[in-house]
Amino acid sequence: MRLMIPFALWAVACMAFADPITYEITQAGTKIGQSVYELNKDGSFKSTSKIAVMNVKIDSVLSGKFVDGKLSSFDLAQTSPGVDVVINYAAGKAKAKVNGKDQPSVPIALGKFLFSNYHPGPSSTILENIGSAGPEPKSVKLSMLDNGGTPFDATVVLGTPRTIQVGGKDVVLRMFKLVIATTEINYAAREDGQIVAEVVESQKLRMIANGYDAAFVDPVLKYKELSQPTYTVKIESAVKVSMRDGTVLVHSAAMPNAPGKFPVILSRTPYGRAGSMLGAEWWAQRGYVFISQDCRGRHESGGSWDPFSAERKDGKDTIDWIAKQPWSDGKVGMIGGSYGGYVQWAAAVEHPAALKCIVPQVSPPDAMRNIPFDNGVFMLLPNLWWANIVRDKDSHMERAAQPLPHPEKLATLPLSKVDDAVLGVNVPFFDDWLKREGMAKWKGRFDTLSAMSTVTIPALHISGWWDGDGIGTKLNWATMRAAGRKNQWLIYGPWPHGFNVSTKFGDMDYGPDSVLELDSVYLRWFDTWLKGKDVSFDRTPKVQAFVTGRNRWANLTDWPENGAVERSFYLGAGDTLTDEPSASAAPAKYTYDPSKAVIPQEVKGNIMAGGSSKMDLKSAARVGLVFKSAPFGKDTTLGGPISVDLYFSTNVVSTDFFAMICDIDEKGEARVLSLPGKIDVSYLDGLDAPKPIKPGQTYRAKFDIWDTAHEFKKGHRLALFVTSTLFPGYARNLNTGEPIFSATKMKVAHQVIYRDAKRPSAVRLRVLD
Repeated sequence: MRLMIPFALWAVACMAFADPITYEITQAGTKIGQSVYELNKDGSFKSTSKIAVMNVKIDSVLSGKFVDGKLSSFDLAQTSPGVDVVINYAAGKAKAKVNGKDQPSVPIALGKFLFSNYHPGPSSTILENIGSAGPEPKSVKLSMLDNGGTPFDATVVLGTPRTIQVGGKDVVLRMFKLVIATTEINYAAREDGQIVAEVVESQKLRMIANGYDAAFVDPVLKYKELSQPTYTVKIESAVKVSMRDGTVLVHSAAMPNAPGKFPVILSRTPYGRAGSMLGAEWWAQRGYVFISQDCRGRHESGGSWDPFSAERKDGKDTIDWIAKQPWSDGKVGMIGGSYGGYVQWAAAVEHPAALKCIVPQVSPPDAMRNIPFDNGVFMLLPNLWWANIVRDKDSHMERAAQPLPHPEKLATLPLSKVDDAVLGVNVPFFDDWLKREGMAKWKGRFDTLSAMSTVTIPALHISGWWDGDGIGTKLNWATMRAAGRKNQWLIYGPWPHGFNVSTKFGDMDYGPDSVLELDSVYLRWFDTWLKGKDVSFDRTPKVQAFVTGRNRWANLTDWPENGAVERSFYLGAGDTLTDEPSASAAPAKYTYDPSKAVIPQEVKGNIMAGGSSKMDLKSAARVGLVFKSAPFGKDTTLGGPISVDLYFSTNVVSTDFFAMICDIDEKGEARVLSLPGKIDVSYLDGLDAPKPIKPGQTYRAKFDIWDTAHEFKKGHRLALFVTSTLFPGYARNLNTGEPIFSATKMKVAHQVIYRDAKRPSAVRLRVLD
């Protein structure tokens, strides 16, 4: 009888679904499209979806036929920017036409579990075929109809049924979750199996059938003390504001459609303001004016595009203008990630009177500490990847997931020609970056840390252990902490730059608790500092840090935690890390030859795709040095700040050092724990300007590895890896000290790392137990 239940449900579905189901598609509370699904009694179906987000429009039509409960054939016609795809599947073969060109047919065996990115309806097959499996995750082969039915590994988890009111009647919904790679998709289905809601929380994306809004309720609504969505909304588009030099910047705004003055939340972006406006109505419904502005030289805003350089003055001028508007109550907060995080600090160091608080997410610091130079080392692959997205006046976000045009040319010299070679075009700001070696050439432009100690407003810092701009949050937090600011909060998750969207990074899964519900945190923040509401934000932990290895959040009073003891691991004889400096260990040596650059195969594809945190220590030892501690005698939690002391000499006038830490398990498998620290030794005396060192002389290089918090299990070991190249992520140091804009000559560096009592090289972490 149990085996008959799925078929019975499907039979009922085929008879009941003559009326089409209309799904409203929203992102961050803003409608972006609609999907209509019609399943006929004969098993044929058609789904039509139209989506418009920013300047991206997608039209997709999926049709097909089920025979005996199995999809026998289907057609997909889909248009998106630059790509027109037509797919026909029949008789076990998929044929495709891409931009009018026929592709070879491919034999594909369609599975029972179906999925399409823009069509919720066919996912009813997941629930039908999973049967009455328990709550334990079940692995399935998912046929991705957008790819002609190509099978993908996925996981299905059944949830607890939920009862809601629809048209005044109780309706029982069957809940389940689909996990594809790092993306979790939640579904609600009627008892007859029809999908009535599909939600991707990490993307704030919802496809909800008309009448079924209660299937998934905004979790923020349960906090009754926070501002409630009581206002209707009006939108103002393309509002022009003049800066002090006469340049006109353009913004859009969502505001309560009611008389009165309201606090304002400002987002400034180089990526097109329409993206930030996706969540604007959510804020306006709660009594805020939300403004998204195109930065100077971007999209509809005037002026020339020199990344980061104009944001201090433009940020202040924009906030000063907002404070004078009749709908503004004179209180402004800011929110945004990445570049949108930096612009908040850029405005804050100019001290506009109306700016009351900020929420900088995954924010870079200044020009010599991350992008374009990371502690003096020029980032190569990330700089080119980003330049490819923003090199035109309008951003091309679709390029983020596309291979670079010519990655095989990443070794091009001089660096002033690498953008031409790899991207196929010259990018003027990329060339300008190469000419600006040292903070002295960035003062007053891409420069906030030097003035940050004068900032007194509250800040909620958010970043992740794998955030490529994470050093910004580390430095910003440390600077405000050193200035004695008590109105600062910090959240560190196990996240990459695209933070808080997945439990996974690469091949690591940090568990369901690793993703936080942050919307209520943001609302509580702005209710506190902009509306003056007593919503108990002071009860929020000062620091929330995710401890990998243990895979749990730790609520801390500070970072570093009060009372956390620093523990030193000294580079000892052989490949050891020891608790005490060695009395007379011989120096460790390795050779770095910049002419032996290798371009990994991985960078020739989508560099945003997940990789592995595993490290082959034998391969690492061939290009640097690896040191290992003794096994830990008990579970031990170590974390940041993490610093490296290297006493070294070399035969060249300039070179780089990189350092990263790993966890080695009982089987000898090593996993990297955080992003690497690094230094160009030309900047040992400071980042203002490069200065050559003297060959053969002993120097001390002290630099930070990026933050993390990790529990080493009993029997595991800490490893330190030291090298002089992480090409192509970072440009090669040619070891000559010549200007990087034009340098082409190379010299082999013979590196000597000292580890004796007078020159005790070490790595230092904090014990967080």
